[in-house]
Amino acid sequence: METKLCQLLCLMSIILVGISTGRADAMDISVWATGSTEKVQDQRRSDLPHDGDWDADTQTMKLSAVRGEHAPFQIVITATDEEVSGVWLDATSLRSRVDEISAEVIRLYLVHQVNVYAATNDRGQRGRWPDALVPLSKPFDVRFFWISQTRQHQSVWVDVVVPREQPPGTYRGAVRVTSGERKLGVVNVQLTVHDIQLPAERRFPVHVGLYEDQIARLHGVSSDSPQFHQIFKNYLRFFLDNRLDPRTSPGFTGRVENGKYTLEWTRPDLEQLFLRHGRVQYLISPVPGGVERPGNDEEFPDQYLQYVRQHVRQVIDHAKQSGWHERLGFQVPVDEPNTAAEYAAVRRWADAIRSVDPALPIAITEQPKPENEGWGSLIGHTNSWIINGNYLFRDAESIEVRRRAGDQVMWYMSCDQLFPQPNVYIDRAAADMRMVPWISWRYRMSGMLYWNAAFWQQVRDPWLDPVTWKSMPCNLPAAGEGSLIYPGNLARRYTGQDNIDGPIGSMRLALLREGLEELELLRLLSERRGQAQADAIVETICRNIRDFTRDPNAIDAARALVVQELVKLNQ
Repeated sequence: METKLCQLLCLMSIILVGISTGRADAMDISVWATGSTEKVQDQRRSDLPHDGDWDADTQTMKLSAVRGEHAPFQIVITATDEEVSGVWLDATSLRSRVDEISAEVIRLYLVHQVNVYAATNDRGQRGRWPDALVPLSKPFDVRFFWISQTRQHQSVWVDVVVPREQPPGTYRGAVRVTSGERKLGVVNVQLTVHDIQLPAERRFPVHVGLYEDQIARLHGVSSDSPQFHQIFKNYLRFFLDNRLDPRTSPGFTGRVENGKYTLEWTRPDLEQLFLRHGRVQYLISPVPGGVERPGNDEEFPDQYLQYVRQHVRQVIDHAKQSGWHERLGFQVPVDEPNTAAEYAAVRRWADAIRSVDPALPIAITEQPKPENEGWGSLIGHTNSWIINGNYLFRDAESIEVRRRAGDQVMWYMSCDQLFPQPNVYIDRAAADMRMVPWISWRYRMSGMLYWNAAFWQQVRDPWLDPVTWKSMPCNLPAAGEGSLIYPGNLARRYTGQDNIDGPIGSMRLALLREGLEELELLRLLSERRGQAQADAIVETICRNIRDFTRDPNAIDAARALVVQELVKLNQ
């Protein structure tokens, strides 16, 4: 009898302690943090956790950044056996002994997990994957999605945007996590700001396509309406602010009147947007508008050749007047030529452009060495190569020859580039996208291209169906192929957060931006200490496009070496 009474009293004591303290762990809810470069799924975290900067004993996230850089990490709320509602995060300012980083530059995003119902290639995995980064505007719930589920991870992306003029030092603050009046936990933040400034001007172009008709469809507006023009400008601004260059033209139409070709510039607002936000390069089509274009197997009629030259000349003259001539190039309108006729068409287009201005970059999505020597060479016609990533591995030697000859050399990812090469797929390791700029440095690339960020033709909408590539004969299906963003007007429907008249970014895009900032630090080190110093650090994590680390802690270590060398130069 005494034993049973003792057990009862002990049980009551435990219950009373849990009630009196109000601790989250008494309710099977925990709050913890991890770095940016990890995809924490609903039931599991990555096999390569980004845990090097997380001190679980003190609940402290230790960050490092230079002035003008983003310093992202993730806070994870884990519910076990019970759901939790009305979760909210509140960030304090970060303070050093004498200075402060305002809480206003600490941005919070709910990490929305999309349902990848079909694995991408043989390296993917079905399941709920974190991807959309939705600006946090309302409390959210941590709930279970399956009947048998007893645990749920929900991440919040925390992005500390360090002001460009922020004094160096160590700053401390916290992010508090609550559910109504209930305290769930606190993540302490320690940020070391180094006395280095990220260069204000980007020099590495990342050309990204946008399908305007699909953006208009998902936003429920006509593509020629004033509403869409404003929405699309929000898309353009978003990409530019994330270190990417929309492939959108500055806005012009061409027509022939009385035998004369005239180019009319219709969107000065877009030109100003591109100039204000630092677009790195403009690759303009040489195709004259309003004129029937010959096929790739046809010679240019004399009149058509004159229209092409007039079009190119007017683009050049306008670019000079408007202040972006130094960033101008033309892209031949024959994509990935693969026949003798297509190679001949590339030479016709390139020669027509060169006859107007032989100094301008003339770009083609092809490698310098043709797959069939019978097609002839493009060397001496084009001088800016946008190369499929497969050829960085297969034919690095001829690519290096063109780079040393003074040609521009960029590269691109596409559906045919399989593991172990990096790609944009949602069900891939987080490190893939962050490592893309490091790989670009390894091969001395002067830029890169991605064909589309809003390829939504094959889905009703990407929130509901992230397997965006499903009917093309190129390694289908693929989750996230051609789709790096989400239409912001549907955020409330799928996440409960406020809608926006623009895009919702993805974790993949944010990680690419993180790598691009690290690329600028490598460039800074190379200019101050020499190419060999930067190369030696890159080689610690990247041997080639098929042999690089996916361990986020190893990437952090390489980045720390770059920063350490830059700090030494300032001492």
